[in-house]
Amino acid sequence: MWEFLTGFFFARATGLSRYIRPLLFLFLMGVVIAGFIYAAVVFKAVSERSNSHHVHAHSTH
Repeated sequence: MWEFLTGFFFARATGLSRYIRPLLFLFLMGVVIAGFIYAAVVFKAVSERSNSHHVHAHSTH
């Protein structure tokens, strides 16, 4: 089982050519980097929204 998983991870079991392997790796790295950027933007927006100083907890109206 581990041989198949490592073979699939390194694109040996899938039969991909040696030119497609680096392209697949670059694509997956781009997806990971885009995911980190998206998560950072979302966390920043959430922290700014929850840390708003202009909204008062108690209203006198």
